[in-house]
Amino acid sequence: MADGPGTRWTVDAMALDDGRSDGAPAGTRPGRRTRRVVSVLALLVAALGLVLAGAAPAGASPATGSGIDHIDVSLGSQRVRVWGTDGTLIRDFPVSTGSRGRTPSGSFRIYRRSASTISTTDYITTMQWMTNFTGGIGFHGIPRKYGQPLYTPLGERPVSAGCVRMADADAEWIYRNAPNGTRVNVK
Repeated sequence: MADGPGTRWTVDAMALDDGRSDGAPAGTRPGRRTRRVVSVLALLVAALGLVLAGAAPAGASPATGSGIDHIDVSLGSQRVRVWGTDGTLIRDFPVSTGSRGRTPSGSFRIYRRSASTISTTDYITTMQWMTNFTGGIGFHGIPRKYGQPLYTPLGERPVSAGCVRMADADAEWIYRNAPNGTRVNVK
């Protein structure tokens, strides 16, 4: 019988000697439909991972007020410094900004936040404590792909796609303490 749109594959664990899990003969490529189904399943698994990991962690309320005047992001030293309204340094965090100059320089304001989000570059990578200050760029915790943290040399060099990666606890602190409207200077 020829393979066609109505053909059903049966998975026989004994016949899968080449690592294939779709029941197709060894050495063949999965079809477009199979690849589409796998992509949709990967997206669903990523979304389920957010739910199981606590997509909205307990007590994840965003900041409503603080003594923060502004936040400085240093692309050169890979540091974030949070300054109080009285001019004192409140916090100093090691970070990793966008590689190849992908973190935009300028003065911005925090305008949106999400306790947990999915990357727009691959839909599999998740991040906690996203606090946006321009477009899709913002502060967030260490990204995780399939639940595993991505390599991030905090305070050493830029490796992100443009955002400011921080330790999860530091990103949560920004999320909870820097309200919308807080000025963010990137230089």
